[in-house]
Amino acid sequence: MDDLPRLARRRARRGGCRELAYSSSKAALNMIIVRYAQALPEIKFNIVTPGEVANRKFAATDMNNHTGQLTVTEGTDPIVKLAMIDADGPTGIFIDRLGPVAW
Repeated sequence: MDDLPRLARRRARRGGCRELAYSSSKAALNMIIVRYAQALPEIKFNIVTPGEVANRKFAATDMNNHTGQLTVTEGTDPIVKLAMIDADGPTGIFIDRLGPVAW
């Protein structure tokens, strides 16, 4: 256990802890969205990613130094789609540019 703080500092310098914090908070956010969708069905709670999960593609933005394969406009496709759903639309789903993504 004495090595844990040293290991954490070394990982933090290499950026590993940032990814750990990001992925952990992302998982927690995904779960709370699903729970809200279940608890409040009259409100639409959905999760969207501006990419293509199956093809491992993502939008080129300043955040990733423009290394993505999709344009920002392509990345906004699923966001606009969810913003336009009506009262009968889905809730508690995860979608990308290609459609629903399995949890």
